[in-house]
Amino acid sequence: MSEARGPVATDRERTTEALERYRRRAGILAMAGMGLIAAAIVLGVGGFGGADSVSPGVVGVGIGLACIGLGALVLSRRMRRTLSAHPWQVCTAVPVPRSLHAATVVLADPATGDRWPLKVVAVKQRYGLVDPGPAGVLWWAGDPRTGGVLAPPGGDELIWAKPVRGQQARFRLVREAEALGLSDRADGPPPPLPRPATMPTAPNVPTAPSGAATTAAGRGRRLGIFRWALLLGVVCLGLGIAGSNASDHDPQIDLTVLSEEADGPCVVRWTDPFDGRERTGPYHCDPDRDPLLHDWETGFVVSYGPWKGDLYNWNWEGTRANHANEAVALTGLALTPLALIGGAVRWWTRRRSVAPVVTAPHRGRIDLAKRPPHEADPAPPLLTYAVFAAEAERQAIPQPGYGSVRRPEADVREVPWWRVRGLRAAAGLERVAGAAALIPLAAVLWPLGGTAQGLLTGGAGLALLLYAGWGTLTRDMPAARLLARAAVAPDPVPKRYALLHDPYGGTPLLLLFPADGGDDDPPEAVLTLLLPGTRKRPWLGLPAAAVGTAELRGLRDDLRFAVPWIEGRAHWPQSPYEELRPDDPETREFLERLAAGAAGWAPAHDTADGGAGQDSP
Repeated sequence: MSEARGPVATDRERTTEALERYRRRAGILAMAGMGLIAAAIVLGVGGFGGADSVSPGVVGVGIGLACIGLGALVLSRRMRRTLSAHPWQVCTAVPVPRSLHAATVVLADPATGDRWPLKVVAVKQRYGLVDPGPAGVLWWAGDPRTGGVLAPPGGDELIWAKPVRGQQARFRLVREAEALGLSDRADGPPPPLPRPATMPTAPNVPTAPSGAATTAAGRGRRLGIFRWALLLGVVCLGLGIAGSNASDHDPQIDLTVLSEEADGPCVVRWTDPFDGRERTGPYHCDPDRDPLLHDWETGFVVSYGPWKGDLYNWNWEGTRANHANEAVALTGLALTPLALIGGAVRWWTRRRSVAPVVTAPHRGRIDLAKRPPHEADPAPPLLTYAVFAAEAERQAIPQPGYGSVRRPEADVREVPWWRVRGLRAAAGLERVAGAAALIPLAAVLWPLGGTAQGLLTGGAGLALLLYAGWGTLTRDMPAARLLARAAVAPDPVPKRYALLHDPYGGTPLLLLFPADGGDDDPPEAVLTLLLPGTRKRPWLGLPAAAVGTAELRGLRDDLRFAVPWIEGRAHWPQSPYEELRPDDPETREFLERLAAGAAGWAPAHDTADGGAGQDSP
């Protein structure tokens, strides 16, 4: 009788789809980088005009893209092994800024309270995925001592993280995370582990602990990228040496000079040593040869590769063969030692003991194997006002920007709409002004940087101005005017609200409930708000109260937008008023995502038909 296994992260269909998207993006980057390198080689070998100045830059960009893509492909394999062996865990998380290092985040173990300082392995553009925002929750699958996968609630985007090395660095990061509110978020019942409904749990098989060791087969494949780099370096080095040796056998032939300029360029005629045909072409003669040899010169003919038949002189002028041989050989010389050193370092670091986690002093350790089986877990509560209000209060931990105002903006009831800062941002006027600023910049660069640079900057500015202006005139400005009309509409409708933040990006949301209802009321509608703050403090200006009552204006005037007034100020939505239907699967999935961090709440999981459903007790 086969032994049943516990649930793992890849049991969720959305996780497997996210993993496939990650692998596909990595392959596209790798192929794009290799394509740029190939294009640069073709340009350089073909001797096209301006290739000497363009090719190095193209090669640099291609190498960068190829390295990122190949590294991401290796990470995708590691992610697949990790997600196939570990379940998702809902963990309280706090990002810790490190100016000169990769992004770091500290997780709190939902079972033991241990702190896990982790370093993100990704390009800078993906660092935002591990910022839980005010929600303060991330999903984790893996071993915190060796590495694992982080994801926003839902598991739709994946990112690899590894432990921070160095005991002092780990303790310092934990102290900083505690100062940023990690203990406040981690207090209380830990969030539950999400379980897919399609994979029944075995009553006698406990969930694998997060510190389970990786398999020997997985460790054996971790040197793959360095093996491939070593193989590529050896191949390039061999090709370069082979090309250099082949050039020693290039035949030397006599040339008849037909015409010649004083500085050396000339036109010659010769007999091809390979097919016996007589050829005529340009050549660079030696201007210092004896005058008696004015109609005679000697040269060499390439005997190998795509350059076979090229005529060149003692200085390799006339063919790209030598440049290609040198480039390939230097690539091999660079890759081979780097691969050997990198493989040795990776092997040595993997031999060392794994990084320990930081144990929370105020909590005792819990043996996960002794936890009650999933069948004994209580049924999760319904998605009601009480659940979302508790989650909103949990997210409203004091941080820069909450309860304060950036600078009081003009009252839309007293001034034209274009004098209101929030409506200007909604109309895209700042974007148009930024594009228009490139045009005078081009006028300055024209005399300083030359005609080409001035035309390039001016053309880019004009294109951006036309694009931004068209979007502002046809889409954003009418929406801003509609918001201004809705904000001053009569007969406001009172609604209770819960201010939440979408785990996918941290966008602030207002979940709206009946004003005279109770704690068991489901949400009626949702409004997505514009971030009123600055780039560094985007939450500046949001309502200070996480729950309360808002007056919605424009709702009774059949307008697409409804503007909530809270604490005497208008908060501008970035999308129309959207009513929610709790029986709709997509709506249910959206609400579960918002409630993922609520204590005692277990999100619904993938079912056979792709919908979302409630776990049974």
